[in-house]
Amino acid sequence: MSENVAPRHPDISDFPHLPGVYLMKDANDTIIYIGKARDLKKRVSQYFQTDKNKSPKTKVLVSKIRDIEYIVTSTEVEALILEANLIKKNRPRYNISLKDDKRYPYVKVTVNSRYPRIYLVRRRLMDDAVYFGPYTSVKPVRTTLDLISQIFKIRRCHGNPAQKKRPCLNYHINRCMGPCTGDVDAEEYRDNVKAAVKYLRGDTGDLLGKLRQQMQEYAEKQRYEAASVIRDQIEGLRELAKQQRTTAGIDDRDVIGLHVDEKDIYVQLFYVRSGNMVGRADFELNRGKSTSSEIIAEFIKQYYQDSPVPPEIVVPEMPPEEEVILKWLSEKAGRKVTLNIPRIGEKKKLLDMAMKNATMARERTNTEKAKKEGTLKGLETLQEKLGIGTLPRHIEGFDISNISGSDPVASMVVFKNGTPSKADYRHYNIKGVEGIDDFAMMAEAVDRRYSRMKEDKQAMPDLILIDGGEGQVNAANRELQKLQMNIPVIGLAKKFEHIIFPDTHPRKLLILPKKSPALKILMQIRDEAHRFAVASHRKRRSARLSHSELDGIEGIGEKKKKELLQHFGSVEKVREAEEKEIAEIEGIGKALSRRIAEKLREQK
Repeated sequence: MSENVAPRHPDISDFPHLPGVYLMKDANDTIIYIGKARDLKKRVSQYFQTDKNKSPKTKVLVSKIRDIEYIVTSTEVEALILEANLIKKNRPRYNISLKDDKRYPYVKVTVNSRYPRIYLVRRRLMDDAVYFGPYTSVKPVRTTLDLISQIFKIRRCHGNPAQKKRPCLNYHINRCMGPCTGDVDAEEYRDNVKAAVKYLRGDTGDLLGKLRQQMQEYAEKQRYEAASVIRDQIEGLRELAKQQRTTAGIDDRDVIGLHVDEKDIYVQLFYVRSGNMVGRADFELNRGKSTSSEIIAEFIKQYYQDSPVPPEIVVPEMPPEEEVILKWLSEKAGRKVTLNIPRIGEKKKLLDMAMKNATMARERTNTEKAKKEGTLKGLETLQEKLGIGTLPRHIEGFDISNISGSDPVASMVVFKNGTPSKADYRHYNIKGVEGIDDFAMMAEAVDRRYSRMKEDKQAMPDLILIDGGEGQVNAANRELQKLQMNIPVIGLAKKFEHIIFPDTHPRKLLILPKKSPALKILMQIRDEAHRFAVASHRKRRSARLSHSELDGIEGIGEKKKKELLQHFGSVEKVREAEEKEIAEIEGIGKALSRRIAEKLREQK
């Protein structure tokens, strides 16, 4: 297959002609570049225009872009400031950023797990966990986590306890209840988690009381070293509690932007820390008959239940029961908290920006919903046109990549409900085929994939798509027949985008309209299978080429191998060189040059 198919660039048709910041993401949904623009649509579109003067870095960047988000600002200056803050926070691969930045620690509690974990993180995600922090010093946080392990015996290990083969060290030293043993009562474990969370929320009375009692017992038994350890733990807890009350500075605030219409409610929350905007979060709320002020009240109560409270919260309208809410927020924060509706100045600009981005979030969400509806329609059309009994929610796509038969790799991609399921992707290094035989390679890949799935009794796909023509499709279909599997299989050739059926099917071809959502789904799967095949082939090829005949020669490490290849250009040139030429390389010498020459002559 050809390796010169350009990836489709993200849809930017809904980008506004407004100033703002854009965030480019790769196939793993990782931010790889952040930029600012006076005109978002105009600037971002320039990346995808043909331009021979593009730098190599820009070309590589563009080849990796799979999605782009944006944040609208009031002015280009605001965009510049926001760009700098987001680069500092996210450290994208293709941006230049300072290396001495640091993230403050949080304590994360996975409250919705069957057996929750409590552990330290450096990034606060918008997930269903509860976070405490950020803290300015990591040492008292670690002290607290050690205490939680010691007193409440909450697990800190990764993964699902039910899938662990044996308990970890913490269980054996009595620092974890050991849910992985299967002998722990879930309710009792959750009670311990609730007690730990109660402490983390600032209610330290029970815990400090237990520690003081334990310290007194050690002292009475003249175990003074153990008592001093407890004393240090108590001091650590006090220090952490103090941090919880004082981490927010005078220039810290949250800004709440709101979009409300007949159908939707969207909140855009801006985080301002030390006077700089460092992040944002989107929230979609259920639409009721509430007024805007009531919505703000509900959001504040729900969001700040488990989130850090800054000294100031900027809002577009005051919530009902303002005094009660402020009292609650201040008690929770351990200091005075204010709600503010700015009329002029920088805070007003920030609020306007948050309001505008809340509206933009609503528009983006509606666009995504429309795309999902289009995908469902496309899948229904596929089911109808292909004449298959099941809606093809689970489609698997195959492609082969090789260069003149060398390093052949088959890719297998999975799409569920029209969306890539990257965790299910697989690639197969072809082992049983000699020379250039795409048909046999496809047969091997299909056999390996579905014989394993059959053996493991896994759920089969609703449809198989082959990147190729009649030969590849028939090869795949024959393997399925050998396995006695009745899975529909089709091909999609690049030239005419015709759907190809195997010989056993009553039809040979199906031609769908170029703009058909069904055809677009198949093209997306086919192109993704091709991309993944090419990437896997390159990886295999690079691994082979990185192995050298110089490997294994006594006295030749990576450094000397690199120097030899840089000097002579290839192993073959080293083989052709005289011993005295090889000996001239720094660190080689006569004895080693003779050994190199002899070994390479033996391998010829």
